[in-house]
Amino acid sequence: MWTKDSKSYPRDRLAFSALQLADPPRVARHLSRAVLLAVGVLPLALLLVPWTQTVHGVGRAIAFNPVQRPQFIVSPIEGRIKKWYVVEGQRIKAGERIVEMVDNDPNLELRLLDEERAILDRLRAAEGRVNDIEARIRNLKSSRQLAIDVQRSILGQEQARVQAAEQELIEARAALDAAEPNYRRQRELFESRQGSLVSQRDVELARQAFETAQAKLRQAEARVKIAKAGEKAALDNLEKVDADTAAMINLETAALRAAEAEVASVRRDKAQIEVRIARQRAQYVDAPVDGVVFRLLANAEQGGILVRPGERLAILVPDIKAENPSPEPGGSALTDNNHPGIVTELHIDGNDLPLVRPGDKARLQFEGWPAVQFVGWPSVAVGSFGGLVYLVDPTADDKGRFRILIEPDPNDQPWPDQNYLRQGVRAQGWVLLDRVTLGWEIWRQLNGFPPIRETKESKAFQPLGPVKRK
Repeated sequence: MWTKDSKSYPRDRLAFSALQLADPPRVARHLSRAVLLAVGVLPLALLLVPWTQTVHGVGRAIAFNPVQRPQFIVSPIEGRIKKWYVVEGQRIKAGERIVEMVDNDPNLELRLLDEERAILDRLRAAEGRVNDIEARIRNLKSSRQLAIDVQRSILGQEQARVQAAEQELIEARAALDAAEPNYRRQRELFESRQGSLVSQRDVELARQAFETAQAKLRQAEARVKIAKAGEKAALDNLEKVDADTAAMINLETAALRAAEAEVASVRRDKAQIEVRIARQRAQYVDAPVDGVVFRLLANAEQGGILVRPGERLAILVPDIKAENPSPEPGGSALTDNNHPGIVTELHIDGNDLPLVRPGDKARLQFEGWPAVQFVGWPSVAVGSFGGLVYLVDPTADDKGRFRILIEPDPNDQPWPDQNYLRQGVRAQGWVLLDRVTLGWEIWRQLNGFPPIRETKESKAFQPLGPVKRK
């Protein structure tokens, strides 16, 4: 019988039996072959898996309305801080008192009031001059009209005298025309060859009548000249009165304009002194809007460091109130004329700018909210929030990055409450583009090619307004 200790047992047969004893089970061999095959086939299969291309950006949450962003409370006067009525982190309402100021010069307001009284006296004097000049202008216009009426009456009288003189001239010419033939006829009858048919007395009477008619004609012509001269003098006087009174009125009108300019200047001084007095009395600074006191920058009280007008005293963070807080189901704030309350401000690279359009979907991850983000498969991401591209800036910042604003997607999970998602919370987002295969995306990344974006023909120009999405 053969045993291991037998010298007749072959050594090669003993080694072969040990190798058989160390051989792995058949199941393990099949499993290893399957794993090896899966490792070889899985990369090839993954190349065909759908992948969503994205544009990545980082930024923070801000209020869309600039009025609702953090704002500075400034000093309205030059002085010192007398008392704070708020502390950091306190929520205040619009109109509530924040700080009380005190001026450096306690008598400044009294001097400003004295200056205001002096300006009011100047204003009353200037307005009195305006009233006096207006009264003189009214009197001048009344006396001008009266003087013109008198001169027109005199002109009418002179024109009547001219008409009467001309009528007398006509009568004198008619009398001369009748006396001259009668005198010639009487003389011819007196000098007739057949003997005197009339007496010399008749001839003399006829000659006397003729000479009298000539004298009356010359007298009538002289009266006409005198009457026309009087008419011309009356017309000249009328024009002179008209011109003189108009010049006086124009002179007073110019004085009125100068007085009105002085009144306007004094009123401007009055407005300026009223503004200075109002600012001097505005020693209480109140909250312009509802919000939370973020920082108190001026820490001096009871006669400490001086502050100048416009110097920052505190920072107030207003409450964000969405102008479209509850959009209709299935709708979007982009399709309304209202604006969102809080948005996410992301900065993207300039190479990706042509790929981003208003209305594109995006996924956001906020600081403080745990999330598992799968860039290529947004449908399986956990803890991220949906958004829509609301605005793309037309120009870049000093680092060459472009800013985009992401608003909440009304068809997706709502963003965190504003009590938790506050302004300044850091965020990162991914604007979703087209779907490609994973193999294509790997090939694109290795070659440095840009993502694919479907191009459409440009539509006709539309006026600026809310972006419409299908």
